[in-house]
Amino acid sequence: MPRAKIAVFSGPRATIANSPTLVTGNKGRLPQERTLPGQYDHLVAQTLHEPVTVKIRKYTAHPLEQDAATVYHQDGKDYYEVELLPEDGPYPLPYVARRANGSPHGQPFEDADLSDPSLDFGGRQFFYPDASRIFADIDRTIPGRDESGEANPLNRKADFDFIRVLPPGGYTQKGEKSGTDFFPYKPLAIRRSPRYQDLAHVANSVQAAMNSGHYAGGLWLEGSPTVEETIYWLSLLIDTELPIAGIASQRTHGQLANDGDRNIVDAADFVLSGLGRGIGAVGVQDERIYAAREFKKADDRPGNYKATGGHGGILGTVGPPVTVWYKPAYRHTAASDVNLSRLPAELRFPDFAGDAAQITIPVKDGNGALRPESIPRVHIVKYGAYMDEDETANPDNEVDIMARIAKALEQQTGSDPQTPKLHGFVLEGSSPYGLASMSQHKALEIATFSGMPVARVGRSDPGGRVPSGWDDLTIAGSNLDCNKARLLLIAALLKLGRLPKARNPKNPSKSERNATAAKIAQFQQIFESH
Repeated sequence: MPRAKIAVFSGPRATIANSPTLVTGNKGRLPQERTLPGQYDHLVAQTLHEPVTVKIRKYTAHPLEQDAATVYHQDGKDYYEVELLPEDGPYPLPYVARRANGSPHGQPFEDADLSDPSLDFGGRQFFYPDASRIFADIDRTIPGRDESGEANPLNRKADFDFIRVLPPGGYTQKGEKSGTDFFPYKPLAIRRSPRYQDLAHVANSVQAAMNSGHYAGGLWLEGSPTVEETIYWLSLLIDTELPIAGIASQRTHGQLANDGDRNIVDAADFVLSGLGRGIGAVGVQDERIYAAREFKKADDRPGNYKATGGHGGILGTVGPPVTVWYKPAYRHTAASDVNLSRLPAELRFPDFAGDAAQITIPVKDGNGALRPESIPRVHIVKYGAYMDEDETANPDNEVDIMARIAKALEQQTGSDPQTPKLHGFVLEGSSPYGLASMSQHKALEIATFSGMPVARVGRSDPGGRVPSGWDDLTIAGSNLDCNKARLLLIAALLKLGRLPKARNPKNPSKSERNATAAKIAQFQQIFESH
C-alpha cells in the first residue's frame, strides 16, 4: 500500500516557522569579549562538514543509567564509539559563527543586532523559507523524543511536500522581496503583511494541491493571530472533502516549551486518521480540533485558543486516538456556496437599479483560478460608546466611512482593470445587535446605495447571533466576529456582485430601495448558512 502524502503550506508571519536568534556561543567568542552567562554553552542544530568519530561516555543519557548497569551489555569499555556523518542530518553543536565587521576576527552575533538599524536589523532571517527543516528537526528528535522514546514521529507516518504559498522567509539572493514574496514579522521594523490579492493566491494554491490527487490532506502554517482568518477563507473557498488543518505556535521552533512542533505532529495525525474527511477546514491546537468558523486566538500563550460564537466549535481531540465528536452544521469546503467551483467565471449585474444594461467583472482566469485583482475590498468600521461628534446624526461626521465610499466609487468607475470593482463594509457594533451611532448608520446607508453591502456583527467575540429583520438594508452577520464576517462578505461579493446603486445615494427612490433590499436578501442567505 502506498504511503500517504500530506501537503504542507507555508503561510505568512508564522511563529511556528520561526526560530530564536542565532547568538554566537562562548566557544565562538574571544577572551576579551562578553561571555554568555550560565553553566553551559548553548547548542544549535547544525550539519557536520565531514565524518567524525566520537567517544560517548557510558551511562550519561540519564542520571539513573548507572544504577541499572547490570541490564546493560558490557564490552569492557567505558565508552561507546560512534561515527557521525554529514548525511545523518543536523546535530546539536556549539554555534561559533561571527558577524563580519571588517576586522580580522569579526564580532559575535547578538540578539540586540535585530534592533540596530546600522546593522540592517541583523541582516539575517530566522523564519524558515518552508517547513522542511522544521520537520527534519522533529524527526531527528531535536525538539524532543516522542512518547515511546523514538525518533521520526512524522517520517514514520507519511511523506510530505512543502509548498511555499505566502512563506515567512525568503531567498533574497534569488531576487525574492519581503512584502511581495515572503512575509516576516521580526524584527518588527521590517515586518510585512499579506495583501488583499494574496487571498486569491492562497485559494488557488491550496485548491490546486487538493485537486492533484496526490495528498491525503493539507497542513497550513501561519502566525497565531491570523491563522483563524486564513482557515475560514479556505473553509469557504476550497472545494474538497479532504481535511485541511491550520496550525500555529505561541513560541518559536527551538525555544523552551515550544508548542508548535507538537501541533504539527498532532495535525498530521488528524489528517491521517481519516476522521477529518468532509468536516471542512479546522484548527488543530493544543490537542483540540476547532471548526474554522469558530476558531480564535485569545492570548499569547499555549492553550489559549477558544471557540467563538457562544455555542460550541470544538469538534474533537487528537487524543490519542484522534476523536471527532461533532460535525459542523454550516456549509463549508465542498458544500460551500462560495467555493471556487461555484464562483462564476465573471459577474454580470446592472450598475444602477433599473438599468437594462449590465456591467461585467471577471472573477476567474481561463484556467478557473481566482483573479487577484477580482478580490473585493471590505473595510471594518468599529462602534464604541461616546463616539458621536454631535447630536445631528450627520453622516459627514463619519469622515473615514465617507472617504472610503468616495475611494470605492472612484475605483468602481476607473478604467484600470487592476483596481478593485467590488467593495463593502463590516460594522462591528454593539453586542449582540450590531448597532452603531446614527451618524455611522447614515453613512453606511449611503455606502449601501452606492453598491456596497454592509454586514453587521456584534462586538469582539459575540456570544449570540445578530438579530435579522431589523434592517433590510444591511446583512445580519449571525454570530461571526468582524474578521470572519469580512472574509465571508468578500466571498459573497465574488458570488453575487455588488448591490444596485441609487442615482442619489443620499435619497434613494422606493423602487431603488426595493431593488437593493432584494439583492441584500441574497447576501443574507449566504450569511445564514456559512
